[in-house]
Amino acid sequence: MDKNQEKKKFQKSIEKQVSWLEKWRKKSILWDKVMTVGAMGWMVVLPMVIGGYLGNYLDKHYKIETSNTSWTITFIILGLFIAIYSIWKVFFYKK
Repeated sequence: MDKNQEKKKFQKSIEKQVSWLEKWRKKSILWDKVMTVGAMGWMVVLPMVIGGYLGNYLDKHYKIETSNTSWTITFIILGLFIAIYSIWKVFFYKK
């Protein structure tokens, strides 16, 4: 092969890779949505799990004998409200 043919072959290889990258960049809209849903999932799960652990700790160590209050349920619900507020603040609040 002479050098001119090698250059053309190399150029075609580069053009093929560029077209492949451009195609995947256009498809990145899907991955943006997947990442957004993942972030929202963590924003919901994390406050609720922390609330559950905190409530469980309070139930075990500071049980009030005259009350049927479950601190675990209370703090899980509080974590849910915190999660809803944080999702609204990050994704839907326009200032």
